[in-house]
Amino acid sequence: MANWKNNNNSPEKDLSSIGAMFETNKIKKMYDISELYPTKIIKLLGINSERYSVKLADPEKFTVSEILRLAYILNIDPNLIIDVIQTETEKKIVNRLNMNRNKK
Repeated sequence: MANWKNNNNSPEKDLSSIGAMFETNKIKKMYDISELYPTKIIKLLGINSERYSVKLADPEKFTVSEILRLAYILNIDPNLIIDVIQTETEKKIVNRLNMNRNKK
């Protein structure tokens, strides 16, 4: 569990199960959580369902604020989410950097 200083509320039981999945490294891609209580997460994040789906499919589109809010909602360390996003997007980032290096 995260050490959020101002989080007086425990996550709801269903959302805490998602947090546990992050903590046990069962989430390998952000899209793995797409079917897990999306309506509740979308409402709490304050984004619409289409944007949520786009961001799960292409997680580098999540803003820092959205990552922090999701971590807060799930009561987990934001770095757990960032680690999943980093692993998932690393190859894409390296390819993009290589393309930029090769531009004349």
